Amino acid sequence: MDMVECATLHNGQRIPLVALGTSRISSENLELTIKRALDMGYRHIDTAFFYGNERAIGKALQEYVNSTNLRRNEVYITTKLYPAYMRGHAVGPVLDESLRRLRLDYVDLYLIHTPCGIKELDTYPETPPPKLESVSVDLRETWKVMEEAVYNGKARSIGVSNFNSKQLNYICETARIQPVINQVEAHARLPQKKLQEFCKSRNILLEAFCPLGSPNFAGSAELNHVQSSDNLVENLLIMDIAQKYGRTPGQILLRNLLQRGMIVIPKSENPKRMRENIEIFSFTLSDEDMKKIDELENGERRFVVNWWKDHPDYPFHEEF
Repeated sequence: MDMVECATLHNGQRIPLVALGTSRISSENLELTIKRALDMGYRHIDTAFFYGNERAIGKALQEYVNSTNLRRNEVYITTKLYPAYMRGHAVGPVLDESLRRLRLDYVDLYLIHTPCGIKELDTYPETPPPKLESVSVDLRETWKVMEEAVYNGKARSIGVSNFNSKQLNYICETARIQPVINQVEAHARLPQKKLQEFCKSRNILLEAFCPLGSPNFAGSAELNHVQSSDNLVENLLIMDIAQKYGRTPGQILLRNLLQRGMIVIPKSENPKRMRENIEIFSFTLSDEDMKKIDELENGERRFVVNWWKDHPDYPFHEEF
């Protein structure tokens, strides 16, 4: 991964700063999109058991590696633990299932997808069931088995997603292996400054999903898409700054998070946008422009999973 801009995690592993987000990429386009992304220089693919696309990604990755000079260790693969398998005994077997689907011996990063557990399933469905029954899980118990995945070589690094500071702290107090990443929604309207400060004090990097404010997502049965105050890529301030640098608004939004020390996970299957999303390393935003973007903050969270809202472990009642 020497050709790719990376950050170094607290365990010494390197992680590419831009990942291709694969949630909600159409199934008929997914394999082509993965291969196209690798052609363009993407070296970080972000997926999850929940997305139901690990199989297609595994197939595309294997075919690409077999037909090019790319080696497995040059691509960084992240997947996530589905909330039905958060009890200690279920974590190892579902990671094995993800590895089977991805056709891999290990993942580079394995994340607890959410602190909100649901009732355990007897099987490994391709798509999650529509009715989800909430259960509270001891996150320390889950984390203990996540650590086993590192010890047995099935995950190089482990972390969390959608955790607040208290939930992170609860894990960190007894962890033998500290989380390396907290993957959360972050964009100009929800810059996550306090959470980032907290994570920084523990050497945990923030990774931003929805970094463009998710301009084209209208919602689904599982995800409530909040009626946004604006489409960030059409925000007048962002458009003005983009014009000044001869860049697209999307590139400005991604560069802003990157300069703040975050890893970004833009999702696109449009080749032009995909290329733009990775071409954000050859310019720097001025302090003045960074401050202007800071002023867009309004705390607006654009992704709320419907069944989380009444969950005892819902993470977003806390300030950060």
